[in-house]
Amino acid sequence: MGLPWLAFLYMGLRGRRPAWVLAAAGYFAAFGAAFALLAGSSLFVNVLGVLLALGTWGLGLVHSVMANSRWLRIKAAFTGEHEALEQAPPVPAAPPAPADPVQALQVRLRETVQRANRAGGRLPDGAVPAVRDVEDVLKPLLAHVARRGAQVEEMHNLEAIVDEYLPGALERYLDLPEDYALHHRGPSGTTPAEELVSQLHLLLEGARELQQAVYDHDARLLSEQGRFLDAKFRRSDLDL
Repeated sequence: MGLPWLAFLYMGLRGRRPAWVLAAAGYFAAFGAAFALLAGSSLFVNVLGVLLALGTWGLGLVHSVMANSRWLRIKAAFTGEHEALEQAPPVPAAPPAPADPVQALQVRLRETVQRANRAGGRLPDGAVPAVRDVEDVLKPLLAHVARRGAQVEEMHNLEAIVDEYLPGALERYLDLPEDYALHHRGPSGTTPAEELVSQLHLLLEGARELQQAVYDHDARLLSEQGRFLDAKFRRSDLDL
């Protein structure tokens, strides 16, 4: 219970802080007085001794917490940690996520293709070309959607392919041991490698169907506008 005075004495001498040395002397004197009261024969005096000891210990604890940050800076100056921290190169901040949802999908698609390229040695034959084929369909489609704005259903389908299905298939395959993924046959009779290539081809078909649906929708809107303009501005000579 009398340790606060010892801690402040050490910090004061080590850090050359007279105020902490004086605090150590005060805590030492308070604890000495408390023990003297505890040695008395009167119950009242003993209670005063207990209260003085507990109060001094509590005050020392609070004082230690308040002085801790300054002591750490002083300690760092002695050990060189402060200079090392100041000289360390700053950690580059992660680039902020794009605010535009279509732009975020473009970034995600690019990252997934890069992931497939880096893991080409672990992926089965045909997997990386299939991923690139999906990119060849979705990259211009995303650029088209970004220019004219995305519909809710279009965004839902694009997010499903780019954010979930394509990266999910790659990650689940790469999580498997390589020998298992190439040779183990499941209940369906296919290996994980064959299953991955099959799923990538399905995703390619889905991407093409989505691309066709988006372009068909825009062509239909153009046709509808043409009919509207024709009805509005093509009039007979009697209307002139």
